[in-house]
Amino acid sequence: MKKWAAGVAIAVVLLFIADKFILKDTSNQVEQVEKYEKIENAGELPIGLNEGKRAPDFELVDLNGRSVKLSEYNGKPVLLNFWATWCPPCMDEMPHMEKLYKKYNKEGFEILAVNVTTSEKDPKHVGQFVDEYKLTFPIPLDEKGTVFHEYAIIGYPTSFFIDSDGVIRRKVMGPVIEEELEKEILKLL
Repeated sequence: MKKWAAGVAIAVVLLFIADKFILKDTSNQVEQVEKYEKIENAGELPIGLNEGKRAPDFELVDLNGRSVKLSEYNGKPVLLNFWATWCPPCMDEMPHMEKLYKKYNKEGFEILAVNVTTSEKDPKHVGQFVDEYKLTFPIPLDEKGTVFHEYAIIGYPTSFFIDSDGVIRRKVMGPVIEEELEKEILKLL
């Protein structure tokens, strides 16, 4: 009888451990993120580069010769990223950006990955980089460095998380890991 009771006790403990640690629900792995609070009268905010200011508008041409204007993305959250092909952290970051672009683009999320073409040894490297990494988001080319200077970029990559009203919610100098990138996207959506 004692062996039977001990066996039942061990079975109960093993079932408890299995339920608690092995069989737990993993279907909702994305952490709940508190969204950015809506800013009233966002259109009246001053234009600037700090968080809480409206992002300066610009117009560049992308790899396909199409005009890309930041203001045309009003109403959509945007990750504005400045990068170069020779930048190792940019190389690390791009696959995560592409993955999350595919995941959240249907919800209105956009990426504008501005290549600072003036820093490239050969502008042809940009197209090769985009093909190699299979990037599908717009790649505006800053061929004169105008937007680079207007946004006071001092290193690559630099990212601006811009809400649907055109307000900069977060600026990150340096690479953004995938989990942090996804959290910021979810705060904007």
